[in-house]
Parts: sequence; structure tokens; C-alpha cells
Amino acid sequence: MLDLTKNLGRNFGVWGLVAAGVAAGVLAAPPLRRGARRLAVLATQGILTISDEARKLATEARSGWQGLVDEARTAAAAGAQVPSVEE
Repeated sequence: MLDLTKNLGRNFGVWGLVAAGVAAGVLAAPPLRRGARRLAVLATQGILTISDEARKLATEARSGWQGLVDEARTAAAAGAQVPSVEE
């Protein structure tokens, strides 16, 4: 039995064993399961909110970049010179 524990510790690490123990406890106790489910739902809700915000920011950045590219293409097509930057 001790040899099995050593192999589990080596393969999954300390945190893997802790996670397995927590999972076993949650499966064994219905009130813990309900609490864990609520926690999982809240965590998922937070992840979805962050994901939606990141998607919005990426869309805004892409839109701003596309406007800059369009303006540069229009200027190039009109034969405009690129202004120099004076130090």
C-alpha cells in the first residue's frame, strides 16, 4: 500500500493527491457536493464574464487597427507621402 502511495505521489504530485482527496470528500458528502456545485457555477460565471470582456476588447482593438490600415491604404492610393517625424 505504501508503494502505491509513493507511485501516486510521484505521478501526480502533492497537489494531485490533495485534489483527489478533496474530490473523494465531495463525492462522499452531499452537502459538500451542493456547495462545490455552487462554487463551480460561480467560477464558471466569472470565467464567462472575463471571456466576454476579453472578446469585446479584442474586437475593439481589431476595429481600431483595421481603421488605421484602411486610412493608410487610402493615403497610399492617393499618392500621399508619409510624413517624417522630426526629433
